[in-house]
Amino acid sequence: MKKLCLLLLSFLFCLSPIHAQKFIQIKDKAFNWGGKVGFSSTFPIINSLTINDVKAEDINMQYKVGYLASVFARVNIEHFFIQPNLSWRYAEGDIRFNIPEKEGEIPLFPNNLSIYSSNQIKYKTASIELPVMVGFYLVKEGPYALSMMIGPNIRYTYKSNYTTNMKDFPQEYTTDNTPFGVSIATGLGVSIWRLFLDFTYEFGINQVESDFKDRLSHLPTEGSMSIDRRTNAMSFSLGFLF
Repeated sequence: MKKLCLLLLSFLFCLSPIHAQKFIQIKDKAFNWGGKVGFSSTFPIINSLTINDVKAEDINMQYKVGYLASVFARVNIEHFFIQPNLSWRYAEGDIRFNIPEKEGEIPLFPNNLSIYSSNQIKYKTASIELPVMVGFYLVKEGPYALSMMIGPNIRYTYKSNYTTNMKDFPQEYTTDNTPFGVSIATGLGVSIWRLFLDFTYEFGINQVESDFKDRLSHLPTEGSMSIDRRTNAMSFSLGFLF
């Protein structure tokens, strides 16, 4: 096996530059399709967080690495292209916050079983997205290409899970809302032959409002949570163009 690999490498090195360029040259097509997988970091902008009608303060995010997968079609028009995508994204992270306390105020939860003592909520979301990117090739020489892209993205979040980080009194929130989000995505793409690497940044246009309910609570006035947020995400992906 090693001898075969060495013979193959020797053969490729013996090829002239002209023959090598023809070997990996990409012929221009009016239509391409492809797929990509990658990693994403989602750190939404939290405009407000309310738990049991109490507004949180000092809200900050701690994001974790998520995942994405996408298939797409590409219509080529000289140095431009239009690329509609169908994507799946999984994201998770932590929301840290403080709850203001007023002197003489009656505790919201007796016996110190307050969900606020942890000041942390873990979230996990899964979404289906439909970005439509318009791209322009900055460089397009032989097998190498550098492009920039911009376009709208419509997001449908079909699964949301928010859990407090309390060992003695854990709470898990669910929601009947299935909010849609609209954002603008921009990116850069680098390709060699049919392999490409994309970097994308996405910022939400609309503010997404979600109301949650504690799974174990049967009282309408307790165990409620409301979050107003805006999309803010970066992603890296590796793909192949057919």
